[in-house]
Amino acid sequence: MDALRTYAAPDALLVEFDLARLDLAAAVTAQRRRDTPAARREVAECRARIDGILDSWNAGVRVPL
Repeated sequence: MDALRTYAAPDALLVEFDLARLDLAAAVTAQRRRDTPAARREVAECRARIDGILDSWNAGVRVPL
């Protein structure tokens, strides 16, 4: 994870998350049409991208105790 993503503004992360969510939906749809190793790889890459975005969000959110 790069420093830019870790310290990105919450609005930027929300936009990035929304784009990643749309990419995942498209990848899942493509995989349902034709289940190939490439399609599975694309779905896995989209999920990994979303995980990274959520990690960045969690790193930037400070929860008061």
